[in-house]
Amino acid sequence: MLASLLALAVLPQSLRAENSDKLFQAIDKNSIEQKTKETLPQQAAVDIVADEISYNQETSFYLAQGQAEAILTEKNATLFADKITYDNNTELLEAFGNVKIVQGANQTYGSYASFKIDSGKYQLDEPRIFIPGIKIKARVVDSTYYDKSDKANKKKNNDLVLKNGVISLDQPIAIYSYAADARTHYSKDIIRYNRTRSIDWNDLSDKSHFNYKAKEIFVDNTRKTNNLRIKGARIKVGEHFSIPCPVHITTSVGDGADTRFKGPVIGNRERIGGFALGPRFYHETKPGIFSFVPIIQLGNGPAFGGGGIASFNTPGDTTALMIGYGSLYNRVIGSAHQEIIGKKLQANVLVNQFQTDNVFGSSQVGQLYELASDFRLFFPFIDEKGMRVRFSGDWAKDNIELFSAQRREDLSFEREEGKPREEHSGFKTEVQTSFYTEPVARYGNELYNASLRGRGQGALRFYDTGDFMSIARFGPALEARVDNFSFEVDYLFAAIAGESPFLYDQFFDGNQSFVFDGDYKVNQWFSIGTSMTYNVDRSRVVRNEVRTEVGPQDFKVRLSYDTILNQVNLGFNMLFGDPVAFDQMRIRVE
Repeated sequence: MLASLLALAVLPQSLRAENSDKLFQAIDKNSIEQKTKETLPQQAAVDIVADEISYNQETSFYLAQGQAEAILTEKNATLFADKITYDNNTELLEAFGNVKIVQGANQTYGSYASFKIDSGKYQLDEPRIFIPGIKIKARVVDSTYYDKSDKANKKKNNDLVLKNGVISLDQPIAIYSYAADARTHYSKDIIRYNRTRSIDWNDLSDKSHFNYKAKEIFVDNTRKTNNLRIKGARIKVGEHFSIPCPVHITTSVGDGADTRFKGPVIGNRERIGGFALGPRFYHETKPGIFSFVPIIQLGNGPAFGGGGIASFNTPGDTTALMIGYGSLYNRVIGSAHQEIIGKKLQANVLVNQFQTDNVFGSSQVGQLYELASDFRLFFPFIDEKGMRVRFSGDWAKDNIELFSAQRREDLSFEREEGKPREEHSGFKTEVQTSFYTEPVARYGNELYNASLRGRGQGALRFYDTGDFMSIARFGPALEARVDNFSFEVDYLFAAIAGESPFLYDQFFDGNQSFVFDGDYKVNQWFSIGTSMTYNVDRSRVVRNEVRTEVGPQDFKVRLSYDTILNQVNLGFNMLFGDPVAFDQMRIRVE
């Protein structure tokens, strides 16, 4: 039926109405089909389907109602609406009610849309756009769309131009972040909230003292990395004063947002030696991003040094390479990650770095060359994240110079008396697992709540020295929120057999331990918290990181200090909470 309607839309007047006496003549079916075929275009410009379609032959006007759908073949776009009309004479297509436009991976929603089929342009009122990691709402959007199959249009860009709107991110833009640097509970609450929230114009009436307003925001939906740019941002102070923001932000959102190395470098997490500081320069290619960070180092004494870190990352970190050097301690650092069969089989290399895949917390290893498989199993009594299981085989080597004095003592304390407390190198195979059960009990509301569940961890380790080590621990985990105070506290019992010849993978939490992770939000500007592990057997804190986040909702300075590892981290999160207003925004689509 649809093909017939499109055929009627383009039939010449001579075929629509002949002399009335011809109505009673015999129909020459073959002749009519041939003339119709000659008149129809090679490809229909618009294809309409709906529960109900009516067509006015005199005005060449279509009306489609009830789950109406229009396929704009030349624009690689599909339009959905409650009602769609199409005037074949003017080539104007209009859509009314619950409008949805799909172009590649981009989805745009609105209340009304008008398409000029011959010009490749459309306008959408009250658009709402959802891109992975981003929500956008504006007053109006204009689009110019080119058919890329036409060689003349290959270098032309398909852009959506939005005016007078707001943008909100599921997660903050990290101006600087380290992958293993834990956010506060407050941060996690904001992230969960932003993922499910619907933004509105009322979101602009922020009660904090600082707001951001951008002159132009550009999202390139054809790229996975460095696909968001913010230009001409102004920091609004109060109602009548604003200052320009000196930073033009270019960052990644969506699938390419999380990489193993982001830079710039601030702090001593990179283990290059001392307190390191350096800006990040990058060059993007089709395979991925090449980065370089020149570094200045400051050590005790004081002593100064210099160095640099170079890296390469593909979107989503399928491949991630990093190498660096610091003259302060004459130390080389490096890491490599390659997914062979996704997460099911991957290769990892670490040189003087943190091993972050350890379920018992991060450890610092001198060298590690590893093949690993990581997956999750789902059972009725396990929570929605499932049971993580990780198999690995590796060759590793200790480097005791990476550890602080207290950590050296903690690592050495666990070894049997009479055995030398020295570095070791050799082969190891291991299987690890960790999980949380479904809540045994849950009470409260959004601001005052508590849930009790079980937490379990385990590891089996085999070494080329003939040594064997097994760790199994389980206990209750209480997660609660009392207004602005949120925390998790676990009491874990462990059964340990055997020992490791390595220093870096010693289990020093003890047979009984308390694990606490909590934060207090003093106000919208300031939160403070800590994560710590207390070894009951030794009456000693063996892990402890204190952290704070300072600033308004949409700009947070994040500072953390690990008192055991003697690690300092400084980070900045832009667009952290409330949406940012913009005058104009461009989105490039495929």
